[in-house]
Amino acid sequence: MQFSVSPDEVIEYYRDELTDAEIYKALANVEKDPRLKEELIKLSNYETQHAKFWSEVARAMNLDVSNIKPSKFMVSYSVVIRRLLGLGFLVKLRESAEVEAIRRYGEAVRRRALGPLTDRLREILLDEVAHEEVFREVGSRFEGLIENIRDAMYGMSDGLVEVLAAVAGLAPVVVNPILITLAGLIVGAAGTLSMAVGAYMSTKAQQDIRETKLSKLDIELENLDVEDRSRRVKNALVSMGLNEGEAQEVASMISTDLNVSKKITAAGEIGYLEEALESPGRSALYTGIFYLIGALLVIAPFPLLGHLIGNVYSLFISIILVAIAQGISGLITAISGSGKVMRTIALNIALSLGAAGATYALGTAAHTLFGLSIT
Repeated sequence: MQFSVSPDEVIEYYRDELTDAEIYKALANVEKDPRLKEELIKLSNYETQHAKFWSEVARAMNLDVSNIKPSKFMVSYSVVIRRLLGLGFLVKLRESAEVEAIRRYGEAVRRRALGPLTDRLREILLDEVAHEEVFREVGSRFEGLIENIRDAMYGMSDGLVEVLAAVAGLAPVVVNPILITLAGLIVGAAGTLSMAVGAYMSTKAQQDIRETKLSKLDIELENLDVEDRSRRVKNALVSMGLNEGEAQEVASMISTDLNVSKKITAAGEIGYLEEALESPGRSALYTGIFYLIGALLVIAPFPLLGHLIGNVYSLFISIILVAIAQGISGLITAISGSGKVMRTIALNIALSLGAAGATYALGTAAHTLFGLSIT
């Protein structure tokens, strides 16, 4: 048989399926919910069958996969994350990997990369899509929490970057670490208020726009029959972020009521619409508080250690703390958006340190060229 997949790809697919089978088996062993435990066992069995399929492909290509083993690290890592942070967090963490597998299998199916075996690969692709549905409920329960965490992480990230940039620029010029601390606190306080007000106004504007749309929708639907009303409600829901299937389901349930806006809002509160879960006050609180936490994390080494080790070494400690905090922030924001975790973490750290490096260079240049020094 002629296949248009490389030997390396086949081995990689085989190893990934073996690893996923072991991950779901290990998760089933620690799961206390009987229903989820049963689903995890089923998923493990599915992945085992998928691995057998790729072993057949390997044999057809004269590849020896007998020595290929699942990744013990990924299995242990998944169990640790499950125990420490819960299944919802782990589901979000694995989501990007599942999406990538679906994309790669879908591409192989479209170009019929496995010849006569492509139809079997299509069945595996459908199984992978079904994995997303198994944990939909778990993931949706996690969404409300992740929204608050995301606001917090964005706020903290801004505090880390802005205040680190400020103290990095001052460190070569200001001799007294207490003065750097005071300057950092002023920047942090101003940034906290600015970020909190900005988060409140942004979320409130989104909420007002949504409510205006819903009010207009109520007026528009008064003179439509049930069928046209259902179609109009569906279109409104799709424009607010639902997929076609969910929008049709919700529209069928609520379109007989003329006061549709309240029904749509209720649908959002049980998980249909992300916008309905956002609160301007809560968004402002999380953003502001965690901006201040990020600022204090940057400032702390200067009053605590500045007189002992000097401003430059204190700045070095601040940079290490920022790198750690930005790594955690990048992890959370990547998971909440189902993005690429390592790339997001690296980008967060690089941007933070880049801003600090630029302002430190400016401060050093001012100190060297103009002899500026504040004691």
